[in-house]
Amino acid sequence: MINPDERKTNIRDVSDVLELIGGRWRGSIIAYLCESPRRFSELKAELNNITPRILTRELRYLEMNKIVYLEKGTHAGNSSIYGLTVRGLSIGPMMEEYTKWAIKHRKVVLGKD
Repeated sequence: MINPDERKTNIRDVSDVLELIGGRWRGSIIAYLCESPRRFSELKAELNNITPRILTRELRYLEMNKIVYLEKGTHAGNSSIYGLTVRGLSIGPMMEEYTKWAIKHRKVVLGKD
């Protein structure tokens, strides 16, 4: 059995991680980058309703937290590429589980079942 102090610490840790990958866009950004690194314009196209300003803000946040890296201008057309760091890649299995859960429960969560 977990003692109360350890439980409190564990809950805090989970809360911190959910804050890091939560929000409207971060999980989707991470999910797309799990597939492969992408240019800003590719992410923008995939995330239909996101504004460039919000995408920039979210990418910077994920960069600051060492989930995403930015490789500046080394590719065709001098474009920059965003990808997942080793830490970001370690989120991949969790994103797969989130996806399975979402596919199974989305209708109920949205009240359409």
